[in-house]
Amino acid sequence: MATTPFTLAALATSAVPGLVVTGTRTHTMDGEGEFTAAVLTTETGDVIVRVPVSPAAEVKHSAELLSIAALAEGARSRLPFAVPVTLGMTRAGDTRAVVSTFLGGVPALLEQIEADSDLLGQVVDAIAAVHALPSGLARSGGLPVRDAAEVRGGAARLVQRAADTGMLPSTVRARWNDVLDSARVWSFEPTVVHGALAPELLLTEGSDLTGVLGWHELSLGDPAADLHWLLLADPEVFDATIARYTALRGVAGQQELAIRARFYHELEIAKWLLHGFESHDQSVVDDAVTMLDRLVDRLGLLGAPLPKPRVLSEREVERMLDETPVVEYDARSETAEFESLDEDREFFSDRDFASDEVEERSDEAAKRADEAGDADKTHEADEEGKGSASDSKASKDPR
Repeated sequence: MATTPFTLAALATSAVPGLVVTGTRTHTMDGEGEFTAAVLTTETGDVIVRVPVSPAAEVKHSAELLSIAALAEGARSRLPFAVPVTLGMTRAGDTRAVVSTFLGGVPALLEQIEADSDLLGQVVDAIAAVHALPSGLARSGGLPVRDAAEVRGGAARLVQRAADTGMLPSTVRARWNDVLDSARVWSFEPTVVHGALAPELLLTEGSDLTGVLGWHELSLGDPAADLHWLLLADPEVFDATIARYTALRGVAGQQELAIRARFYHELEIAKWLLHGFESHDQSVVDDAVTMLDRLVDRLGLLGAPLPKPRVLSEREVERMLDETPVVEYDARSETAEFESLDEDREFFSDRDFASDEVEERSDEAAKRADEAGDADKTHEADEEGKGSASDSKASKDPR
């Protein structure tokens, strides 16, 4: 296992042919001990070489390499911050050493984001920019792709696993089930998401956001997954974040977005509980149980996760009726006959056409009268013929 900066420098020159290293320094702020790392000064700028120290870290590192590869130059040009570039890799014992560009800057603090509205605005702008990347980036890059139903199903399975431990309070489970059972909460359009945002992954220079690290969970999924960490800040910060984000993205469902973000924030406790159970670490389990107890205590203040329609009191109904303007009654509005005249009546409402209609009707009446007169004359002639025939028969009868 490579442990010294000089050993790491030698690995870097093997991973990147032609790399000339002029200085080295240990890098201590990398993945909470998941990697052995060193920053190398070269003729073309600083680079960082990292070697994972555990199988879990190696899996995480592999996912990050895939994500970085998916962020091609075209995608990077749409982002208002820098993203590391992989320069090369080589074997390092049973694992590998990876050399990437080193991003300068200081990891942000949550208190810094809370206090600096300009920095908060840049953080929200950065999140919105990631979410605006084309969805084809995830599909073509071989990254995880989840639609709303799959995201919802994954959350439901996580809640069930937490419940199976026997440590999940019934009030918490009921709250989470309420969110899971609401179809409108889970009606969203998946976007490209970073998936692992946290203050320490945001690099800053003063009030400017300069770079973003930790791309191992890049995927197509729920945009709320990149917002829930801001609930660690003051409530006003989260509300401002949601308002700015929805305005930038031009999306509806602001309330539903906030509900899912809060849900994911609470599910972090379930993940911590499961981590303790799976690693057989009782201290982690105890810590998670304490966090769940605190969540139960806060539920009364938090209220229901989904706002329910409020029933108006009798006095409120009376006041609403008093404030409702009175509309004059018009019986014609109740009859379709007065709402829409038939075509003939509309057509002949014009006097120019009305006179023609009268004349046409007069001509038709006269014609009918003439026909009736002719019929009468024919009838009279028939009667006279019958009478003459009778007289003739009578004169010829010998009796």
